[in-house]
Amino acid sequence: MEQLTIKQLYELCRMEIATGNGNKHIVISDDSEGNGYHGLFYGFSPCDEYFAEQISDSNYNNEKDTIILG
Repeated sequence: MEQLTIKQLYELCRMEIATGNGNKHIVISDDSEGNGYHGLFYGFSPCDEYFAEQISDSNYNNEKDTIILG
């Protein structure tokens, strides 16, 4: 499964707001297979060396091409 970019996420959010879902709470998957879900509690954070070690199920290449959501 391919990871989303910020631009793709923005477009998805824009479409959901247009259909009246702008005030709904966000739940995200625990993994790339959708085996579990949890709430989204945080916004965007930069990806540094510490977080790079924590990322799994990711197409992580380097810190400058990756941002954390949640």
